[in-house]
Amino acid sequence: MNNELSKTEWLIMKLCWKNGKSTARQIFESAPESRNWEYQTVKTLLDRIADKGYLKREKLGPLCLYEPSVPRKKAMAEAIDTFFSTVMDNGLAPLFAHLANGRKLTQEELNSLKELVEQHEEDEP
Repeated sequence: MNNELSKTEWLIMKLCWKNGKSTARQIFESAPESRNWEYQTVKTLLDRIADKGYLKREKLGPLCLYEPSVPRKKAMAEAIDTFFSTVMDNGLAPLFAHLANGRKLTQEELNSLKELVEQHEEDEP
């Protein structure tokens, strides 16, 4: 995917991944009430996301069915890779420092990070 999703498009995609194959009306109705989106806004966002390649759009008479064409894990990995290359200059250390200083890490998170570091050290020649 070369086309990045906006923050609002990510919210719509999360609903699409959760709901599976759905109409715009079903996505609209599954959105949290706090969003206060209009139906036409949701329809427009779904069409934009489909144009970016993240959703398949199937026309059934007057309705369109939308279905994720990119798995959530893959979309997240690509977004993270883009963030790292664009914002972090491919450096992980500043990100870990920010996360560690921003909130207290759980023991499980610390153990996962230790495992990643150990794996990386083992993989190096």
